[in-house]
Amino acid sequence: MRILINALSGIGDAIMFSPALSVLKKHLPDSEVDMLVMFPQVEQLYRNNPDISRIYFADFMKQSKLKSLKEVLKIRKNRYDYSINVYPSNRKEYNLVQYLLGAKEKIAIRYDHVSRSNWDFLNNTLKNEELNRHNVLENFDMVKFIVPEAMESELGPFRIYFSIEDMVFAKEYMIDNDLMHKFLVGFHAGSAVLKGHINKRWAAEKYIRLAKLLHEKHNAEVLLFGTEADVNGKIHEETKEFSFIPAASNIMESLALMKRCNLFVSNDTALMHLAAGLKVPQAAIFGYTNYRELYPWMNEHVIVRKELPCSPCFYNSPRPVTCIFTGPEEFKCKKSIEVDEVFAACEKLIEEIPRNVKPGDSIH
Repeated sequence: MRILINALSGIGDAIMFSPALSVLKKHLPDSEVDMLVMFPQVEQLYRNNPDISRIYFADFMKQSKLKSLKEVLKIRKNRYDYSINVYPSNRKEYNLVQYLLGAKEKIAIRYDHVSRSNWDFLNNTLKNEELNRHNVLENFDMVKFIVPEAMESELGPFRIYFSIEDMVFAKEYMIDNDLMHKFLVGFHAGSAVLKGHINKRWAAEKYIRLAKLLHEKHNAEVLLFGTEADVNGKIHEETKEFSFIPAASNIMESLALMKRCNLFVSNDTALMHLAAGLKVPQAAIFGYTNYRELYPWMNEHVIVRKELPCSPCFYNSPRPVTCIFTGPEEFKCKKSIEVDEVFAACEKLIEEIPRNVKPGDSIH
């Protein structure tokens, strides 16, 4: 049996398919499961995953439509029995690509919003989107069309596989920067900017105050992750005595360093999900996105958010996020979260770190 996973929508969405992928291969160990991606970081993330036979990378966002069509038609020659659009993939372009790939059974989600206009009719097997159901479970529901005997209880944590080179990079970085046996806190203060998701970001000034509190009380050293140089630069400028911006060459080197952290603080981003896969205790700061669908899967965490009548308000669609408020009140679901609330979440997680583990040692 030949199966194709279309993980086109981004890093966080891609990693949230990994538990369902493991269940799929458990039930069909002799199947060939390939993956199509359009972000190089996703290719790196799945490169060493033993459940994937081949990964195809197509730069749909930058290359010509003609080149994209040729690449899709070349993959089509594999004559897949099934293909799945990873959840969420609520764009007509994703459904068009899946249609052109020509699998006998094309599996996708029928979304509650912007459904017909996303051309979901191009798929022949649709699962209805379910409010407040975690993305991992939505992906699992699609896998059940292929292996109906699969059980939710078989789902495990996110799967992240490192190369020896990745682990060596992290260890050498720790030694070179005198970080061995230090209490390490990872921050991801950025976010994607597409569809207005820059509004996911908790203010850099608040991250600065949080970093200073963690350093003062726990002698924490802070590692700043993500590609948002402006945000990380601003935080580092105010905390340079105890913060670092690792110069990793790819996402796997960054993740190998994240794995060394004792605590991780972030907005609702792909790195939040990856920290869950690394089993780093985490404080996750949510705004308008649905924490019930996106909480850190199978990992110790504390959600920090405001319970507002309008939140969560964002749903999966190609439309940019909007807020019913304007001016200083706009996106107050994120802006109104205070430093002491996030610090309290960090304190709660720090209390759970085993007392026989030295700061900086692996606790997972």
